[in-house]
Amino acid sequence: MKSLRLRLLVWVLLPMLGALALSAWLSWHSARDIALLRQDRTLLASAEVMAERIQWLDGELVARTPPAALAMFASSAHDRVYFEVRDERGNLLAGWPGLIGGTERPGNGIAYASFSFNGEPVRAVTLTRPILRRGNVVRVSVRVAEGRIGFNRLLHALWWPALLRESALLAFALALMLMGLTLGLRPVLRLRRRIEQRAADDLSPIDASELDLELRPIIETLNQYASRLTRQVEAQKRFVMDAAHQLRTPVALLNAQLDVLDHAEVSADVAATLGAMRQCARRQRTLIVQLLALFRAGAHDARQTPPTPVDLLEPVRQSCVELALFADARRLELVVDAPGAPVVVLGHASLLQSIVFNLLDNAVRYTPEGGRVRVAVRPQGDQVEFSVEDSGPGIAPSQRESVFERFNRGDRGDDGGFGLGLAIVREAVRACGATLALGEGAHGRGLRVAVTLRAATARVLP
Repeated sequence: MKSLRLRLLVWVLLPMLGALALSAWLSWHSARDIALLRQDRTLLASAEVMAERIQWLDGELVARTPPAALAMFASSAHDRVYFEVRDERGNLLAGWPGLIGGTERPGNGIAYASFSFNGEPVRAVTLTRPILRRGNVVRVSVRVAEGRIGFNRLLHALWWPALLRESALLAFALALMLMGLTLGLRPVLRLRRRIEQRAADDLSPIDASELDLELRPIIETLNQYASRLTRQVEAQKRFVMDAAHQLRTPVALLNAQLDVLDHAEVSADVAATLGAMRQCARRQRTLIVQLLALFRAGAHDARQTPPTPVDLLEPVRQSCVELALFADARRLELVVDAPGAPVVVLGHASLLQSIVFNLLDNAVRYTPEGGRVRVAVRPQGDQVEFSVEDSGPGIAPSQRESVFERFNRGDRGDDGGFGLGLAIVREAVRACGATLALGEGAHGRGLRVAVTLRAATARVLP
């Protein structure tokens, strides 16, 4: 059972059911005692009336049964009533023979008993009294018995309403308990919603001041765990960035030395080797630069450095200038569709530069020679859409989510890339609070990548 609410309900319900069973048992015994007391009093009253009518007549004991003695038992239950009057010698004076056993000896006073007579369960009272005559004492026993139908009906009438009341009280208590559990678990549900609404990389401490005392130790433990996890992640990021920085210097020196050797007179074999080394060194430099950009975008905390107004056209111009020669070498038509006035958005200059450059670089890199790449900046009310559309092979819908994974190059293995461009774009877009969408280009060909940014009030930028 994984539900805390169900466990609490069971642990409360079981004792309450036990209490209900005990109360029902006690109520049944109380109702039985009341019904039994009422029946015994009726039997005793009838036996006393019969005993008062026993007298000596012509030297013999005579028992007369008045109608009033039996009228006491009149009820809707229609129970059979039996009586027997017998002296101490065993002589039957009146009534049903056998109601008093032949081996029974007269007792003293009043005695009650339950037994079966003529195949029917009965309740009986035996009243023994001495009868005096001329100094002689004769003990006479009067036994009156009644069936159990009326007794059982009275018992049911007394016990069943009490059971219903107790069951209703139990149901009411359970309803109140469920309401209490629901209200009591609301802080946990609110805490759950607060954690669900957090960003995936938000490991900041959770404020436990407004929570119940029972929840605070859990939140404090979670905060400690998040703090340890944050330190570990930051240590890994620092290691990667430090390693990339340390690699960047020797790679830069290697590229410089290869550039120097490019002007030396060497044999054809050595020149081919130097060319391969130069290409490998450039790939290493590109990889290091992309790794640094990826980790800078991933390590950016928008809560500590909120976005500021930035002119989106500035990174668009810089990226187009940097990639113009590469696009000309591939005979690509590079088109920019943007307003003449500044388009100010909320973001970070370095991250916007990474977004624009990587999207434009991917488009130029993957578009076949003689193709077309179109960059568009469109203000749309309080938003600005930046899009890059190419006439390349595009990306299948089934692969559009996986291409954002690091080092995922899709089905292209000969473009010389590392599969980090779109991963950098996604992290930078997230850090800027923007949205990213992939779609098909014009006429169902190529790829169109659209980034929707928040617009800011235009102002003169320094």
